[in-house]
Amino acid sequence: MIPRSAILCLLATVFVGAQTPVILISVDTLRGDRVGPGTPGIGSFGEHGTTFTSALSQIPLTLPSHTTLLTSTLPFENHVEENAGVVPRGLITLASVLKDHGYKTGAFIGSVFLERRLGLDAGFDTYDSPFDYAAFSRLSGEMLFAGRPGQAYSARERRAGALVLRSANQWLAAHRGEAVFLFIHLFDMHKPWRQPTYDAQLQSVDRLLGEFQQTLKREGWWDRSLVVVTADHGEGLGDHGESDHGYFIYDSTMHVPLIVHWPQGTTSMPARVTQPTGLIDVAPSILDFLRIPAPTAFRGRSFLGGSTRPVFGESVYARDSFGWSALRSLREGPWKYIDAPRPELYDLSKDPRELQNLVRINPSQSARLKQELAKYAAPPATPVSSVNKKVLESLGYLAPGPKATSRSPAADPKDRLPELLRYENALTLLQQKRAPAAIAILRSILAADPRNLLARRDLGVALVEQKKFAEALIELGQVANASQGDYITLYELGLAHESLARYPEALASLEAACAAAPGAAQCQDALTRVRQHIAGTVPKTQ
Repeated sequence: MIPRSAILCLLATVFVGAQTPVILISVDTLRGDRVGPGTPGIGSFGEHGTTFTSALSQIPLTLPSHTTLLTSTLPFENHVEENAGVVPRGLITLASVLKDHGYKTGAFIGSVFLERRLGLDAGFDTYDSPFDYAAFSRLSGEMLFAGRPGQAYSARERRAGALVLRSANQWLAAHRGEAVFLFIHLFDMHKPWRQPTYDAQLQSVDRLLGEFQQTLKREGWWDRSLVVVTADHGEGLGDHGESDHGYFIYDSTMHVPLIVHWPQGTTSMPARVTQPTGLIDVAPSILDFLRIPAPTAFRGRSFLGGSTRPVFGESVYARDSFGWSALRSLREGPWKYIDAPRPELYDLSKDPRELQNLVRINPSQSARLKQELAKYAAPPATPVSSVNKKVLESLGYLAPGPKATSRSPAADPKDRLPELLRYENALTLLQQKRAPAAIAILRSILAADPRNLLARRDLGVALVEQKKFAEALIELGQVANASQGDYITLYELGLAHESLARYPEALASLEAACAAAPGAAQCQDALTRVRQHIAGTVPKTQ
């Protein structure tokens, strides 16, 4: 951490406060170990700055991680643990605090994963997110366009970093000389890449950021601004068998870059800090530098002080989507403990790739960190809403399902990696319009693991596409029992009922789906169609 004496020194040599511009850049899916001599553009932000070599995400998914970054709260506290969650209104954000202190606030977003409807726009005067995804699946973390044909522009999922930065530059030009907080989200490092490989894509992003740093210099922002460059999470790239992110919590996906450029006149700042810190600490650190009191709701600690504490991490994707165990971790100095059915302990100073599990070799260290981790208590699961409960009861879907009846311990995600890979293969086959092959794989997965809700839901969707509606009802009905209002499940269930002329049941399912996604045009169209069937007013063209 940065010594308190250095902070006192900088406060004596530079005026910090409401006139200091703040620029926060998040490069989605950027591994911390990929930033170094080979990334001079990103490295240029370390000019008159500090590089934090052990910065950690608290959760390896885009929306949850950015929620932690901007609200300084842990995922289980803010209830955003999956990509399709919604940030609760009323959460205090870094943007809202700075706005209250006279800042002009602007955000420029590169992906639908931070789409305005998800709630991170709180406190921003400008939230430039040109996406129109009206439906979200909390079961799978998917964002769905759910619009009508002919709206292709609105259906895009991302925009190029060059366009994001161009819009950000235009906003800066319009607020020249003002106190600004600018948040930039670049999505180019996320699959699918425009370049052949991850590292080739990184070189492209590195050039963009190097050019942006030069623009900040040329336009007079650089010397007087506090600029932070980080990422929400990394990418597996095959480490531990994980190709992307979200499933495990090894450092391949949890270690992120963190570079802070200090305004001109700031002195006595170290060039490198090796002590672990979390994204949860970024917002209170910015406020500390500006001498703005952090809200009591902020759980992070400023890394400008001398105190340290363990860094928490989690992933609940395997639990929520497949019925397997959640993963939680605690990082303290070089030690990292992962709580799982088969726990793991690593000394990252000797084993940065986390290949040698020391739980049995060092049981005392494992027990101590497990006890520390137990202090991070998660709240109980969110209950089914009264509206969805009524709908599910009317359809007979609140009887015990595969998730509710099993009393066996949840599986360790490490042991279910082959199953995950088979599931991902089935998704690829569905995208290739090879539904029968995908259905066969999904059925085999469920034969061995009936609690796999995501495989069961996607099997139901595939059966609807194959016009096997009676079979689809069986699968989707079980998922509706346990998924607590998943839009995809309810919408596809409605289509299956409709196709079998079960119009009252279709009406209930589609009303619940449309309530979950009020802006989904495809759902409203289906609901209108079913109501016409019930009323006997279906147009002849239908």
